[in-house]
Amino acid sequence: MDLIQVKQLRAYSAQYGAIVGLMWILSFSCYIIGLSEPLVGNLGLLFGVFSFVVAGYLIRHFRRTVFTFGYFRAWRVASLIFIYAALLMAVAQYVYFRYIDQGFLAGVYAEVASRPETRIILEQMFPGYDVAELTEQTVELLRTISPIEITLEFLIYNIILGAILALPAAGIGVSGKGKPLSDK
Repeated sequence: MDLIQVKQLRAYSAQYGAIVGLMWILSFSCYIIGLSEPLVGNLGLLFGVFSFVVAGYLIRHFRRTVFTFGYFRAWRVASLIFIYAALLMAVAQYVYFRYIDQGFLAGVYAEVASRPETRIILEQMFPGYDVAELTEQTVELLRTISPIEITLEFLIYNIILGAILALPAAGIGVSGKGKPLSDK
């Protein structure tokens, strides 16, 4: 692989990462809206799940139109796509938690945790613990964590998730025929 191909892979990975990142931002937005409108939350789940399929098809498109490569290189491209997507998502989440949320998420979790059915489930999950105190500590933690801390947590989770999702995305990307070698 020559330097031009490496630069192409990076450039296209960044562009494709922006597309997947926008899908993740849309998914996150639907999740937040879905806390009060459950149907929208389900739509967000679909966007999130569908994003790795889109990444696979973007890799396949690149492989068919620019140059052919194997599964390992497709996995590296998919990993880069998800890293770029995670970075874009981190920016959006930071903006949300810093300027928009204003304690909304912690309030929703506090309200859900105070429901009788939730308390029953928590008591079964944590036998021997004071569920009310555990719930209060969790909600207090959510209220005191800074936007940058929660954003970094999500960034780490998204990068790990991206490395895992890159495996099937690369499989989608290398399926089918690549660009013919005579067209180089």
